[in-house]
Amino acid sequence: MRRICFPLLLASLVWLAGCGGSSTPASVGPLSGSGSGSSSGSSSGGSSSTGSNVLPVAVNGGPFANQANGSVYENAAFATVTVCAPGSTTNCTTIDNILVDTGSPGLRIFQSAVSSLNLPALNASNGSAAYDCVSFADGSYLWGPVAQASVTMGGETAANVPVQLISSSTTGIPTSCSNGSTANQNTAALLGANGILGIGVEPTDCYYQGGSACSPTSGLTSPPYPAYYTCSGASCTPAFISTANQVTNPVVLLPTDNNGVVFELPAASGSTASLSGSVLFGIGTESNNQLASSATILTTVCDAFTTSFDGQSLGVTNASTCAGPASFIDSGSNGLFFPNVPNLPTCPANSPVGDISSFYCPTSTESYSATNMGQNGASKSTSFSVANAQTLFTSTGTSSDAVLPTLGGVNPTGYGFDWGLPFFYGVNVYSSIDGQTVPSGTPAAPWWAY
Repeated sequence: MRRICFPLLLASLVWLAGCGGSSTPASVGPLSGSGSGSSSGSSSGGSSSTGSNVLPVAVNGGPFANQANGSVYENAAFATVTVCAPGSTTNCTTIDNILVDTGSPGLRIFQSAVSSLNLPALNASNGSAAYDCVSFADGSYLWGPVAQASVTMGGETAANVPVQLISSSTTGIPTSCSNGSTANQNTAALLGANGILGIGVEPTDCYYQGGSACSPTSGLTSPPYPAYYTCSGASCTPAFISTANQVTNPVVLLPTDNNGVVFELPAASGSTASLSGSVLFGIGTESNNQLASSATILTTVCDAFTTSFDGQSLGVTNASTCAGPASFIDSGSNGLFFPNVPNLPTCPANSPVGDISSFYCPTSTESYSATNMGQNGASKSTSFSVANAQTLFTSTGTSSDAVLPTLGGVNPTGYGFDWGLPFFYGVNVYSSIDGQTVPSGTPAAPWWAY
């Protein structure tokens, strides 16, 4: 998952908000730069799906979009969830402006937002309280304990969900988590959201070998990468943790509709202030989440498919090591990110809106086509356009467009195609979750379809 937020120019000074983008073994890449918001759009309608399995989402700029000197988080979908103490329907709190991310698994919320709930801590395999680390591609990170909660999304509730509580602490964090960085995304202003709802194609955030690699049953002598820790005073060391206690995609713990999601957003022909849509829980489990006959299923290796673009084959080249330029669909990425192509210039580092050198700035809007290919041999072509990011980010008023369908950025050579939120505009995207039962006649999960 890649996440970037852009400050909104509401006063005479432009300031740069820092945002992180978590990366997993199947979804890696550099964070893009910061800029300021564009303006002059109008709001747009959205999905009309109804039912208990429907979670309304909005691309509306996030929690600080309408505040003086606030930041606009463009091309980011937000939702509201209710978090309760396990087994309770009254000891609860409702949290809005949660970033909805199909590129990661697990709910991550600020510890301060749920402190009154006294959520029970979950332990690592050595019996001590478990801490989770999410390292970001630019060296920033999230750190905090793992706790158990009931999570209500739309009209459905997942019980006993392991979640990460984002700590406000800046001390005692192991360097293997922080990588020596001071960029701890431990406030909503830094994160650009009040939390992250990870509803990707994996059930847990340690999904290497289905989560077993972080479990003591893995046969390894140490955890494969420092995701979980236990602490003694200010000293924290990597630890194994059972699969049941790992931060978990809450969709898999729903009593029904737990095999994936359908992400619905209306089309956006140009920049606009906002869009509303829905996430439907389940695929083929209700009348409103049936797999469309026109949808093409793309099966994956290492949670990735291959994108053929500009004479490049952007896909995993070694399934045993997951090496290669993986391509994937990720609502947590706020643009379309792909390796540079001839005659598509990048933006300046010293633009009036800051360093936006990780985005593309063509002199006029460029149109492209790419073909996505699954491991099952299925393929589907997609057309898209890339406009000048500096123009998109330039503010001319006191409001900003949160919907930028032509925003594109750079993935360096060796990385694949990151189909971020602009890909979702006008396209229903199906994400089936690894290990879950799939509709009859479809390949084993995980897969994407659209």
